[in-house]
Amino acid sequence: MSYEFHNSLVDVVVVVGVDSETGLKFMPSPSQESDDVFNSEYNVRLLAVISDKSARYPASTESRDYTYPPSELRVKQYKRNTLSRRATIKAAYYGQSEEESVEEYNIPTLCFPDGAYLYTNPPSEKAHSFVLTHITGDRKYATCLTYYQTFVAEMVKEEVYKIEPERFSADLTTLQQAQFRCFIPTCVVLVSKYPYFEVMKDCLSCVVSKLKAKSLEFKTVLQEFALTVTRVPVPPYGPLNVGFQMGMLHIDVRAPLSVGRLPIDVHLGNLFFLFSVEKILDILTCLLMQQNMVFVSADISLLAPTIESFMALIYPFTWRYVYVPLVPSSCLDLLEAPGTNLYGCHNSSLKKISKIPGIVAVDIDTGNILSATDECHNRASLPNDHSNDDEFLEIPKMPTDAVYILKQELRKIAMNYELERGHLLTPLSLSEARSQRADFHHNCNSQIVAAFFQLWVHIFCEVTDFLKAEKKHFNREQFLESQAKNERSFYSKVLHTDMFRQFLNGLINKDADWGQSFFRLLPKVSSSGRLCTGIPANRLSKAITKSSSGCLNQNIADDIPQKTTTFLLPAILGVKHQQVHFYQRCIEELGNTVKADSSSSMQATCLYMKALLQIANGNTIEGLETLNELHVTGSKLCPLTLAQKVLESISDKERQKLEKMDFFKHNSMWRNLGTDSKTFQYSNTSTVSIDSVPKRPVDLEAFAKHVEQLDIAVDSEVISRLFHALTFNKETDDGEQMKVMPDVFKRFYDVWNKQESDCQQVSACIDKLDWNECLLKVSALVKTDYGMGHIGLTQKRLFYFEDTTGEYREIIQLRDIDNVEKFNWLSVFSPRNPALRIYSKVKGAKPFRVALKRDCDIWSAVIKEVWSGRLISVQEKDIHLLQQAARNALIADAFLTSFQDSKLSWTEVMAAATNLCYFTNLMHGAFEVILSMDDISSSFTLAHRINPSATESERATVEALLYIAGSAANEDSQSSKLWVSLGSNKVVVYDVATWLCESRLISVESRVYCFLQADDKTIWAGTRDGLIYVIDMETVTSERQLHGHNDTVSGMCLSQDSRRVYSGSLDGHVFYRDIATFESTDFKIGTEKKSDLIGIWLNAKETLWCGLKDSILLITDTGVVLKTLELYDVWGKPGIIESILIQQDRIWAGFSNFGEIVIWNTQSWTEQSRLTLDGCTGITNIFATNNKVCVGTRCGMLNIIDISSGSAEVSSHCIAHHDIIRSICSIGDKYIATGSASRDGRIAIWRLPLQRTILEAEDAIQQIVVP
Repeated sequence: MSYEFHNSLVDVVVVVGVDSETGLKFMPSPSQESDDVFNSEYNVRLLAVISDKSARYPASTESRDYTYPPSELRVKQYKRNTLSRRATIKAAYYGQSEEESVEEYNIPTLCFPDGAYLYTNPPSEKAHSFVLTHITGDRKYATCLTYYQTFVAEMVKEEVYKIEPERFSADLTTLQQAQFRCFIPTCVVLVSKYPYFEVMKDCLSCVVSKLKAKSLEFKTVLQEFALTVTRVPVPPYGPLNVGFQMGMLHIDVRAPLSVGRLPIDVHLGNLFFLFSVEKILDILTCLLMQQNMVFVSADISLLAPTIESFMALIYPFTWRYVYVPLVPSSCLDLLEAPGTNLYGCHNSSLKKISKIPGIVAVDIDTGNILSATDECHNRASLPNDHSNDDEFLEIPKMPTDAVYILKQELRKIAMNYELERGHLLTPLSLSEARSQRADFHHNCNSQIVAAFFQLWVHIFCEVTDFLKAEKKHFNREQFLESQAKNERSFYSKVLHTDMFRQFLNGLINKDADWGQSFFRLLPKVSSSGRLCTGIPANRLSKAITKSSSGCLNQNIADDIPQKTTTFLLPAILGVKHQQVHFYQRCIEELGNTVKADSSSSMQATCLYMKALLQIANGNTIEGLETLNELHVTGSKLCPLTLAQKVLESISDKERQKLEKMDFFKHNSMWRNLGTDSKTFQYSNTSTVSIDSVPKRPVDLEAFAKHVEQLDIAVDSEVISRLFHALTFNKETDDGEQMKVMPDVFKRFYDVWNKQESDCQQVSACIDKLDWNECLLKVSALVKTDYGMGHIGLTQKRLFYFEDTTGEYREIIQLRDIDNVEKFNWLSVFSPRNPALRIYSKVKGAKPFRVALKRDCDIWSAVIKEVWSGRLISVQEKDIHLLQQAARNALIADAFLTSFQDSKLSWTEVMAAATNLCYFTNLMHGAFEVILSMDDISSSFTLAHRINPSATESERATVEALLYIAGSAANEDSQSSKLWVSLGSNKVVVYDVATWLCESRLISVESRVYCFLQADDKTIWAGTRDGLIYVIDMETVTSERQLHGHNDTVSGMCLSQDSRRVYSGSLDGHVFYRDIATFESTDFKIGTEKKSDLIGIWLNAKETLWCGLKDSILLITDTGVVLKTLELYDVWGKPGIIESILIQQDRIWAGFSNFGEIVIWNTQSWTEQSRLTLDGCTGITNIFATNNKVCVGTRCGMLNIIDISSGSAEVSSHCIAHHDIIRSICSIGDKYIATGSASRDGRIAIWRLPLQRTILEAEDAIQQIVVP
C-alpha cells in the first residue's frame, strides 16, 4: 500500500501553459483575422503535475519521472518489473491519486478565465485564487501565479506555431522573416484541501523567481519546490503554528480559529473597506435565504478571497451547494442554471447577468447589490407604474437589536494596519514586518469572527426554546409567532431553507464543534413555555444589556489560544544521505515542543500531528495508537473520519496485528469504527424534522412521533389514550385499528395552539399569581357569582378576573374543593343555562357558581382532572402526578373543544374523552394507593417522589444514585445535588433544595452503572461498555473518557489518600488511576470465571475487597489474593450474590434469588449471623446510613435494619416501588433515596427520623414548578 499525508499543506503542484514540445495552437475564430496572433486565443496544456509521490509531465515525451521522489524521501520504494517492456509502476492508493484526478477539474480554463493570449510586452506577474468542486461535493482550494517568458515563435502551418525559449538577447533583425518574439504566460498552481490563499501565494512568489532565474532547470526547481510544500503539515486548532523556510522567506501556517473550522487566510477587515456594514448584512441575509448569487469585479483576484470571507462570517451556517467563485468567460451559461448557486466572474458580464431572472449580483468594486429586476424596479418607482413590483427582490432586515450590538462591537476592532501601527517603529527586517502584519490580521480576524458568531447567537437564541433535541423536531410555527412582527419577514424566509435545517442538526448532534460555544453564549434569561406566565416579552433586550457591558467576545475569545508557539520544520532538502526520514525528524521535534509546553492543548495538538506524520511515514499501527492516545484524552481534535479511512485501507495482515493490540481491544471507539463506513458516517447524525402536522392518515406509531415532536405529550400511555380517543376506539372492516386522519389531527392541534395563545394573552391576573404558577385554561366572558367576567384555572387554584377593571379574586384553592357538580342556572330569559357549582371544604364558605353554557362539560372535566391529580400527588408525595394531571386536562380540553361543532353525538364525544381523564377515573372507585404503608414505623416516612423519565416516552431504570453535598458556609458554592443515572443512557442532575431537574448530560453513549466523586470538581461514571466518563460537576459535561475495561464497570472506590481511583469490571479486570494525571496500572483477578466481579471496595492498608457472584476476596493492590470468603445458602450450596456492604468489622452479603442476608465478622473471619426477610424474593441492594442498614429487594420492598445495639434486627419495612429497587443512596443525615427498575422508574425520598404530615407535603408541592 501507499501512505497518504492527510494534513499536507499542498496536495499537488500544477503548471499550465505551453512550451517547445506543445507548440502554439490557436483556437479557430471566424470573427478575427488569422494573422493577428496577439489578439487570438490559443490552447493551453497541463505541463506538470507533481505530488509528494510522483511527477508527471503530460505534454512531454517522457511523461513521468521515475527518479522522483529522491530515495531518501520515499516512504516505500517502487518496484519495476524489468522483464517486460510494457511494465508499469504499480502502487495502491486511497482511491484515485491527486495527480491523476487533476484533469477532472479543468484547471487550465480556471488559470486563464478570459482565455490565453500572446503579449508584445510582458505584463507584471499576478496571482488569483479559485475553488475546485468535485462531483462528490468535496472542495479543493487553489492559488495560481502567472508569470511570462520570452519565446520566439515560427509558423509551421495554419494556426500552429513552433516556439523556442529565447535564451539570449537578440535584435529583431536577427530573426527570420517568419519568426517573431512574444511573451507567453505560464501558470504555477498549488492545490490544497485548505484555503491558505496567502500562504500559497507566498510559496508561489518564491518558486516563480527561481523558475525565471533558472529556466533551464525547470523540472528540478519545480520538483524541489513540490517536495517542500507537499510535506508541510497543517496544524489543527490549538496553540501551535507551523513555520518553514522557503528560500529567503519564512512562512507561517496558522491554526484554525476553532475545532472543525477551516482556517481563515484572508484579511476579513478588507470586507469593510469594500462594503458598508448594511450591505454586508444584506449579503449575509441573501446567503441565508439561499439566493442564486454572483459576485463580480474587474479584478478576478478579489473574487475568491471576498466570497471566502463571507463564508467565514456565516459560520456556523455552511454553504453546501454549487460554489464556483471563479467562472471562466467560456462557461458563463452556468449562471442561468436553476437551483441554489454561488458564482464569481469578471464584471464585463454584468449587463448579461442583469437579464437573468432571480439572480442577485454583488458588485465588489462599487459595494452595491444588484438584481435582475433593478431596472424594472426603477421604472416601478415612477408614479403610476407598478408593473414589476413583484419582481424586485426585497431583502428583509435582520433584527435591529442584534444588528445594533454588532455595530457597537465592530467599532472597537482595528482593521487598518497602517493606522493602527503607525506610532510604532519600522521593522528592520522583512521577516519581522511580515510577522507583525500577520499577527495583526490574525487578531483582527479573531475579533470579527467572534462578533459575527455572537450576531447569530443573538438572532437565533430563541430557536433552542422551540427545538426538541431528543425528539429531533423544531416547531417553526410557534417560533415565528413568538417573534416581533417587524422581524417575522426575516425569520420566515430563513427558517424554510436547507441551511437552517443543517444549523438545527448541528445544534442537536453530539459532534457539532460549534454547539458548545453557541449554548454557552446564549443569554441567560428565562425561556418561554406553554404552561408558564410572567415571562419577559423580549428576551433579546436582556441580551443587549449583557453584551453592551463589554463582555461580548469574552466567551469566544476563551476558545482561541492566547499564546501560540511556532513549530519550525526541519530542512526537507539539502541534507544528503540523511539517515532519519523527514517525517521521523518532525516527530522527534514535536516531542521537544511538548517538553517545552506540557499543557493539555499543546499535547493534544502534538499528538494529532504526530499520528498523521506516523501514518504518512508508513507506520500505520503506530499512528492509530497515537490517535487512540489522543481520543483517550477527550480532545475534540481526534479525527474519527480519518481513522475510519485508515482502518479501511490497511491490509489483512496489518488488521490481524492491530486486533491483537491492547489499545484496539480496550477502546470501544475502534469497534464502532470497524463497522461499515456509511453506517459510521450517519450513526451520529440526526436530522431535525420541521413539518409537524401529518399529511396522510397515521397509525399509532407515526401518531406518537408527531405528538412527541409537537410537545403535546411524551408518555406512551397518554399518547395511546389520545390516539384511541381521536379514532373513537373504532376498527376497520378488517379488524385493524383505524388511523387518525390529517384533518382530525390538524383540528385538534389548531385548538391546542389557540388555547395556548388565549392563556398567553391574559395579563390582568399575572401579577396576582405565584411566580411558579401556570395558567392552564381561561374562559370566555361568563356570568358568575362575582359578576360578568372570566375564570382561570391553574395547577393550584381557580380564580375570577375582569379585563376592564383588572379586578382579581381567588375563587378556591384546588386542595379545598369538596365537590364539583353541574346544574342549570335558571334565569328569566334562559331556563336551561348549564353551569357549575363548586363546593369548598372551608367551613362557612358558600358554593361558587359560574354559567359556562356550552363549555360546561369541558370545564367540569378539566377541573375534576386537575383536582383529582392534585389530591393523589399529595397523598403519594409525587409532584409528577400533578404534572401529568395538568397535561391530561389540557389534552382533554383540546379534544372536546375540537369536536364541539362536529356532527358527532356529544355523548359519544364525552365517552371518548373519559379515558383521557385518567386521575378522575382513579378517584371514582378505581384508585388504589400505590404504596402500602401498612408497616411503616415512626422511624421513617415518605417525603417525596421523583419521576426522572417524566419527559420520556417510556420509563427508564434508575441504575445509580449519587448525592453531592453543597456548602452551607459558602453562599457562592453550588447547592446540594442528586445525580441520577437512567437506563436510557442519560444522566440527570436534581437540585435537592427544590427537586427540580437542573441539567441532563446527553453525551453519555452507554448506560452508567456506578458513580464516584473523585474530587471537588469531577465525578467518575462507569458504563456498560467499559468506559469511564470524567464529568465536570459545574458544567455537567464529560471532559474526558478513560478506556481500558472490556466489560461493564461494576464498581469504583477511592484510595485512602484520595489520589487514586480503583475501578473493576465484570470480567475481573481492575485498574487504579491517578486522579491528576490519569496514569493507570491494572491487573486481573485470579479467576477464570466470567462476569463475576460485582463490586470493589477499599480496605485498610491499601487492600481491596472484591465481590464475586459466589464469594468475596481480599486482595492486594497488585491482585494477590489474601483471603476468600465463600457464600453458601441454607442447603449448603453455593449462593449467588448481587449486593455487598463492607463495614469496618462486618461484611453483609445478600442472595439475589431469595431473601436472606449473611453477615461475616472480619476479625474472626467467621459467619456471624443470617437474616431472613419475610416475603422477599431476592436482595438487590444493601446500603448503610447512620446506625441503620437499608436493604432493597426484588419485590420493591425497602427494609430498615437497626444496628445501633450491636445486633441486626429489621425495625421497619414498606413496599417502596412497583419494581426492583436498583439503587440506594443517603442524602445527608436525614434522608435516603431509592431508585427502581423501569416498570416503576421513579425515585423515592425517605426522611429519617421525623414524621411528615400531608399538609407539610402540600406546602412543599406548592414550591414545585409544573413544566
